Amino acid sequence: MDARKTPRTKTSFQVTLTSKASGVEQTRVVEDISQSGFFVSSLGTTKIDDLYLIAMKKPGQSNSMHLSARVTRINDQGCGLSFDHLQQHECQFLSELTNPKWDGKDLLEGVIMHGVLENTTDFAACMRLTSLLSRGYRHTNRLH
Repeated sequence: MDARKTPRTKTSFQVTLTSKASGVEQTRVVEDISQSGFFVSSLGTTKIDDLYLIAMKKPGQSNSMHLSARVTRINDQGCGLSFDHLQQHECQFLSELTNPKWDGKDLLEGVIMHGVLENTTDFAACMRLTSLLSRGYRHTNRLH
Protein backbone atom coordinates (compact mmCIF):
# COMPACT_ATOMS: atom_id res chain seq x y z
CA MET A 1 0.00 0.00 0.00
CA ASP A 2 1.21 3.48 -0.88
CA ALA A 3 1.39 5.74 2.19
CA ARG A 4 1.87 8.99 0.26
CA LYS A 5 -0.44 11.87 1.06
CA THR A 6 -0.49 13.07 -2.55
CA PRO A 7 -0.69 10.75 -5.58
CA ARG A 8 2.27 10.47 -7.94
CA THR A 9 1.97 10.91 -11.69
CA LYS A 10 4.31 8.98 -13.99
CA THR A 11 6.16 11.42 -16.20
CA SER A 12 9.36 12.08 -18.09
CA PHE A 13 10.84 15.58 -18.17
CA GLN A 14 14.21 17.06 -17.30
CA VAL A 15 15.05 19.12 -14.27
CA THR A 16 18.29 20.68 -13.10
CA LEU A 17 19.28 19.90 -9.52
CA THR A 18 21.90 22.03 -7.78
CA SER A 19 23.32 20.82 -4.48
CA LYS A 20 22.93 23.51 -1.82
CA ALA A 21 26.04 22.17 -0.04
CA SER A 22 28.51 21.84 -2.93
CA GLY A 23 26.92 23.85 -5.75
CA VAL A 24 27.29 20.87 -8.11
CA GLU A 25 24.65 20.95 -10.84
CA GLN A 26 23.11 17.80 -12.37
CA THR A 27 20.42 17.25 -14.98
CA ARG A 28 18.07 14.33 -14.40
CA VAL A 29 14.77 13.02 -15.74
CA VAL A 30 11.82 13.12 -13.34
CA GLU A 31 10.16 9.71 -13.39
CA ASP A 32 7.16 10.63 -11.25
CA ILE A 33 5.93 13.76 -9.51
CA SER A 34 3.27 14.92 -7.06
CA GLN A 35 2.37 18.05 -5.11
CA SER A 36 4.83 16.99 -2.41
CA GLY A 37 7.84 15.55 -4.25
CA PHE A 38 9.34 13.62 -7.15
CA PHE A 39 11.64 10.74 -8.07
CA VAL A 40 14.77 10.93 -10.26
CA SER A 41 17.53 8.56 -11.28
CA SER A 42 20.51 8.36 -8.95
CA LEU A 43 22.24 11.56 -7.88
CA GLY A 44 25.65 9.96 -7.31
CA THR A 45 26.94 10.42 -3.78
CA THR A 46 23.82 12.05 -2.37
CA LYS A 47 22.63 11.22 1.14
CA ILE A 48 19.31 11.39 2.98
CA ASP A 49 18.49 15.01 3.98
CA ASP A 50 20.76 16.57 1.33
CA LEU A 51 19.19 19.78 0.02
CA TYR A 52 18.85 20.73 -3.64
CA LEU A 53 17.62 23.71 -5.62
CA ILE A 54 15.42 22.35 -8.43
CA ALA A 55 14.86 24.21 -11.71
CA MET A 56 11.82 22.92 -13.59
CA LYS A 57 9.42 24.32 -16.14
CA LYS A 58 6.04 23.48 -17.55
CA PRO A 59 5.96 22.16 -21.12
CA GLY A 60 6.00 24.94 -23.67
CA GLN A 61 7.37 27.54 -21.26
CA SER A 62 10.85 29.01 -21.23
CA ASN A 63 10.95 30.31 -17.64
CA SER A 64 11.92 27.87 -14.90
CA MET A 65 10.46 27.69 -11.41
CA HIS A 66 13.09 27.20 -8.70
CA LEU A 67 12.02 24.97 -5.82
CA SER A 68 13.85 23.67 -2.79
CA ALA A 69 13.81 19.90 -2.17
CA ARG A 70 15.28 17.46 0.33
CA VAL A 71 16.36 13.85 -0.37
CA THR A 72 14.00 11.59 1.58
CA ARG A 73 14.57 8.20 -0.02
CA ILE A 74 17.40 6.46 -1.88
CA ASN A 75 17.24 3.04 -3.56
CA ASP A 76 18.90 1.20 -6.46
CA GLN A 77 16.78 3.03 -9.04
CA GLY A 78 17.25 6.57 -7.79
CA CYS A 79 16.23 9.17 -5.23
CA GLY A 80 12.96 10.46 -3.88
CA LEU A 81 12.93 14.15 -3.00
CA SER A 82 10.31 16.11 -1.07
CA PHE A 83 9.68 19.76 -1.78
CA ASP A 84 10.78 21.95 1.10
CA HIS A 85 8.74 24.95 2.37
CA LEU A 86 6.60 25.67 -0.68
CA GLN A 87 5.11 29.12 -1.18
CA GLN A 88 1.56 29.52 -2.55
CA HIS A 89 2.73 30.36 -6.09
CA GLU A 90 4.98 27.26 -6.06
CA CYS A 91 2.05 25.06 -4.99
CA GLN A 92 0.02 26.55 -7.84
CA PHE A 93 2.85 25.83 -10.30
CA LEU A 94 3.00 22.17 -9.18
CA SER A 95 -0.78 21.86 -9.40
CA GLU A 96 -0.75 23.17 -12.97
CA LEU A 97 2.18 20.89 -13.84
CA THR A 98 0.68 17.68 -12.44
CA ASN A 99 -2.93 18.38 -13.47
CA PRO A 100 -2.97 20.75 -16.46
CA LYS A 101 -6.23 22.30 -17.60
CA TRP A 102 -6.88 22.18 -21.32
CA ASP A 103 -9.89 23.65 -23.09
CA GLY A 104 -9.92 20.92 -25.74
CA LYS A 105 -9.71 23.30 -28.69
CA ASP A 106 -6.13 22.97 -29.96
CA LEU A 107 -5.06 19.32 -30.15
CA LEU A 108 -1.35 20.18 -30.38
CA GLU A 109 -1.64 22.26 -27.21
CA GLY A 110 -3.22 19.26 -25.49
CA VAL A 111 -0.44 16.95 -26.65
CA ILE A 112 2.20 19.39 -25.38
CA MET A 113 0.49 19.82 -22.00
CA HIS A 114 -0.28 16.14 -21.41
CA GLY A 115 2.54 14.44 -23.27
CA VAL A 116 5.02 15.02 -20.48
CA LEU A 117 2.64 13.42 -17.98
CA GLU A 118 1.95 10.39 -20.15
CA ASN A 119 5.61 9.43 -20.68
CA THR A 120 5.32 9.54 -24.47
CA THR A 121 8.75 8.29 -25.46
CA ASP A 122 7.99 6.93 -28.93
CA PHE A 123 5.75 7.59 -31.91
CA ALA A 124 3.19 4.95 -30.93
CA ALA A 125 2.79 6.49 -27.45
CA CYS A 126 2.33 9.94 -29.01
CA MET A 127 -0.34 8.57 -31.33
CA ARG A 128 -2.17 6.91 -28.40
CA LEU A 129 -2.10 10.22 -26.53
CA THR A 130 -3.41 12.07 -29.58
CA SER A 131 -6.23 9.55 -29.86
CA LEU A 132 -7.09 9.91 -26.17
CA LEU A 133 -7.06 13.68 -26.37
CA SER A 134 -9.18 13.82 -29.50
CA ARG A 135 -12.03 11.85 -27.93
CA GLY A 136 -12.80 11.94 -24.20
CA TYR A 137 -9.72 13.41 -22.59
CA ARG A 138 -10.85 16.99 -23.18
CA HIS A 139 -11.64 19.62 -20.56
CA THR A 140 -9.35 17.69 -18.36
CA ASN A 141 -8.94 16.75 -14.94
CA ARG A 142 -6.81 13.75 -15.73
CA LEU A 143 -8.39 10.40 -15.02
CA HIS A 144 -6.24 8.02 -13.00
